[in-house]
Parts: sequence; structure tokens; C-alpha cells
Amino acid sequence: MRISQVVAPGRSQVVEAPDTPPGPGEVRVRVLASGICVSELPAWAEHDGAEPRRLGHELSGEIVELGHGVHGWSRGDRVTGFAFPAFADAVNVPARELLPVPSNVPSRAALGEPLACVVEALSRCGLKAGQRVAVVGLGFMGLTALQVAADRAPARLAGVDPVPHARDLASGLGAGEVHTPEEAAASLAGAFDVVVEFSGRAAGLKLAGDLVTTHGTLCVAGYHHDGPRDLDVELWYRGVTIVNGFTGQRWRLMAALADGLRMMADRRLTLEPLVTHSVSLDDLDTGFGYFGDRPPGFVKCVVEP
Repeated sequence: MRISQVVAPGRSQVVEAPDTPPGPGEVRVRVLASGICVSELPAWAEHDGAEPRRLGHELSGEIVELGHGVHGWSRGDRVTGFAFPAFADAVNVPARELLPVPSNVPSRAALGEPLACVVEALSRCGLKAGQRVAVVGLGFMGLTALQVAADRAPARLAGVDPVPHARDLASGLGAGEVHTPEEAAASLAGAFDVVVEFSGRAAGLKLAGDLVTTHGTLCVAGYHHDGPRDLDVELWYRGVTIVNGFTGQRWRLMAALADGLRMMADRRLTLEPLVTHSVSLDDLDTGFGYFGDRPPGFVKCVVEP
């Protein structure tokens, strides 16, 4: 089989690897799509040129072989879940870390790992019908979060992002209002019961804190990887509850993934308009480059056969 590995800063190479059969409790999954995640950008861009590194963890695929002791699955079942490394033709995955893809969801939009992360983060925000909710940062994760929040019947749902096409997408996916960060900072301070931050930037995190009302909830769910972050002590004086949107507990993520896939099956959530670009395995570097180049309309790139 073929698998991509990073061999130098910003450079990947596709190599041949043994087509290993699945072990006990595993299934072999043919990769139909694998999302390129910003969390892996440093590993690609800053590789030291020494040991090759294999990446990819946002899997959508089809079972092609069952390992010993696997029950309830069949060859041809479409699945999503937690697998690594997914930038390959195929990958062996513990069957317990997969769930079936609903029949109405195309494989390129069945990216279970990020879906689970978003649903799990919002599950700890105490979302209730009738609340005022804002999502700051309308990238792939933020636009997914916006749909999860919309499903909780908020009285007010706002999306905040500097990019016009991101705001346009938010309007079509359930936001009752959209704002630039400057507009939100000027007129929406303290206006929301729950604010979910997915910008991954210091300025976005500060703005999200400013938008939360007294005794509201701030969920920090953005991927903050490029330096320290500050939270204003004023949040403490305002009685704001701060929720860490991250978890490393797989059981939580599997439960959230099941919830998210049910929403997809019920047509209450979709990733289809968010998957805006695709590349082949041989062109993986182009996909990573989109995070810097930001081509028109870019939200998410997947690797497809």
C-alpha cells in the first residue's frame, strides 16, 4: 500500500509500505477521505529532516478486512472514527474506535474525529433552549459548532469571523446574525449567555471573553498552539464559567461521535459545504499549504484517492 510521510520541512513523500493484515480486534479500512487538520501543521512545516513522520487522524473509509474476534461489522461497511496514520491507502483500526457512517452522508464529509471533538466540547457548555449563543471563529470546527448550537434552539445565535465567505456560510447553517470581530467588539460586549471560541488566536479568545454576560459560560475550544494566552481577571469578577473544550478521554469522544452522527443522519448537521477543497495523496503538501495560502472560499481540505 502507499502511505505519505513528512521527510523535510513542508515536504511529504509517498512511499510503499507493507499491506499488514488487521490484528485481533482490528479491521482494515480503505481510506476514502482523510481530513487535513491544522493541529498537524507544525509537524509538517517544522519537520527537522530526520526521522520521517506519518500523519493523518481524520478518517472516513470502508472496511475491507476483519481481524480475529471482530463481530457486528462486514466488509464494505463505511466507517469513521479514530485512526492513525490516515494519510495512506489503508489503515488498521481497533473496531471499538469506529462507528458506521449514515447512508445519507458522503464519505468526504464523514470526518468523525473533528465532529466528535466539537460535539463533546459543546456538551459541557450547558446549552439550553432560549439562550443567547455566539461562536467566535468560523473555520471548519466553528461552523460545525454553530450547527450543534443551532440544534439546541437558542433565542439568539451569532457567528463572528473576519472572513466574508465564512460569515455567509454561517448564515446558511443556522446563524441568525453574523458579525466581523470589529462589529462584535463595538456593540456586543456582555450580550451572550454562552460563547464558544474556535478562533485559535489570542485576539479571538479575548473577544470571546468580552462577549460573555455576567455568570455566562465561555468555552475555549480553539486550537491554541502558537504561544501563551491570557484571560482577563475581569472574567472572574463577572462570575464567568470557563469551560476547557478539550478532552483526551476516548469514551467521551466516542459518545459525542455517536451523537454527531445521529444529527447527520437526521439532517440536522452537515459537513458537506465545509469540505471545500480536496487533493490526492501525492499532492498532500498542496493541501497543507492551503492553511497559509487561503484560496478563495477555503474552509477544509481532504485527501481523497
